[in-house]
Amino acid sequence: MSATAGPLTQATLIVHDAAPMVAAYAALGLTVATQGQVAAAQAQAWSQPQLSGCAVVELACPGAAPLLRLIVQAGTPPRPTRFGHGWLALEILVRDVDALAAPALAGGFQIVGPPADLELSPALRAMQLVGPAGEMLYLTQVKAPVPPFELPLSAELPPAQTLGPLFIAVMSVADRAAALAACAPLAPTGSLQFETKVTVLNRALNRPIEARWPLATVALAGRCLFEIDEVHDPQVQGAAVGTLPAGLAWITLQADGPPSLFEIAPGVWLEPVPSP
Repeated sequence: MSATAGPLTQATLIVHDAAPMVAAYAALGLTVATQGQVAAAQAQAWSQPQLSGCAVVELACPGAAPLLRLIVQAGTPPRPTRFGHGWLALEILVRDVDALAAPALAGGFQIVGPPADLELSPALRAMQLVGPAGEMLYLTQVKAPVPPFELPLSAELPPAQTLGPLFIAVMSVADRAAALAACAPLAPTGSLQFETKVTVLNRALNRPIEARWPLATVALAGRCLFEIDEVHDPQVQGAAVGTLPAGLAWITLQADGPPSLFEIAPGVWLEPVPSP
């Protein structure tokens, strides 16, 4: 890939039933933007023929591009992302994170991290949720710039938009160095490696709350990032290589490259799409 990839555009989840997902995300301000079926040609382009004919629903804030794509495959179990390698979480910009706590609970989300300022910077205030398909959301209010990261600001959101865009996609992997190397073809603008606590993992895995994990960030175009969390714990399952995971399945980003989905780490799938 010759140009830096980015921004991130949407996440795709493979679910048993779209209805509970639509109802849950309505509480956060997302509504149905499009619905239909996965065309045979699209499934072939993804190299995933089993998805042909599946119902597909896209969710968006009014006036914004779709943020989530739901593909329905009956019998697909929820995948609790904290307990397996693959995509771990979607970090989504919000205007006011505290104002979303009550609607999230009413919509059926589990709050696994109540609104709080982050250790990284008091300019970041976030809440962590788990949704109906086991997907984890980091809803983050960015109150001011956070150097050296280039992040969108909550104050930039249009008046009718409560959340969006997706600006960080978080992966859980067994090997941080290998995942970093696999991101090289995306021509990132920079990367960092460090250790920090990941409170939602520490709580889920019964670790001390201050336990620290090896992380990395990969900066992309459009003020977006990948976060790479290296996670080793007997309660965390490895991903099946070459098989799309249930629940949070892949991330779409603007990038040059083949139209098919590709896997950059076990369970970590990407869909490149050309710039509009």
